Amino acid sequence: MRTTASLLLAVLGVASLASAREAAQPKQRPDLPAPTVDEMDKPTKPPPGAPQVLPDDPPAATPTKGDAEAPKPKPKTFNPFRGRGRKPKYARPARVTYSDGATLEGWTWHRANSPVRLFVRERRAHEGFFLSDLTRIDVKPETVNFERDWRWKNQGSSEKVFLDIGYFWNQYITTFSTTDDEKAAGDCSGQFYFLTLDGKRTKWYLYKRQSARDKEKKKRSELKPIVYVKSVEFTDDFLKKLEEEKKKAEAEAAKKQPDKPTAGAETKKYTRPS
Repeated sequence: MRTTASLLLAVLGVASLASAREAAQPKQRPDLPAPTVDEMDKPTKPPPGAPQVLPDDPPAATPTKGDAEAPKPKPKTFNPFRGRGRKPKYARPARVTYSDGATLEGWTWHRANSPVRLFVRERRAHEGFFLSDLTRIDVKPETVNFERDWRWKNQGSSEKVFLDIGYFWNQYITTFSTTDDEKAAGDCSGQFYFLTLDGKRTKWYLYKRQSARDKEKKKRSELKPIVYVKSVEFTDDFLKKLEEEKKKAEAEAAKKQPDKPTAGAETKKYTRPS
């Protein structure tokens, strides 16, 4: 009985292996008939992905008098923050004087006509002032300090060794003079825009503290003092001077030119006596 069972199992295994091989082998496609001569003469389609040549666009017809005019290209957008020689309506004529004697004359304004914040020491509170309400700004250094550079004495040591070189840093007190003949002194930090008479835009700053650490480090006797905005006068006297100088130049140019005969005047001819 055992021998017959083993024989049956062997036969079944061989049959399963044969069926698996048949399933694994790909089925052969039936032989297709050879193409005829007519089929070979037909144009073939381009392979997928090949570029297709498109016909050229017809030339645009020139517009005649009766036709509507061609649409004009839209103008480029204008950026008001990059315009040269432009100033906002709320800009005020002013003269900015620096501590080294340099001056700027033109128009100044604050960002978006926002008020300038000043910490008034007398009232110990921040207050906002519009440039239109000010007649003058004065800046005075409250303290001038010399900061010396230092290094550690040794590697891993906590002892400092101060050097002879260093830099200046100043602390300022700013005074605002208003149109009501009032004054407010305190600390102010701000950035302002300026347009000079020749159309160049620049900036000037007010500082609470100003340091020259990133510029140069030398001995105290060799260092130059820090340049800062000393005063700002809101006046237009320089504009009046320009108008007067322009009128004088025009008058001098008119004097140098020869007098032209007036219209309708008769000119007499000179006859040489015989």
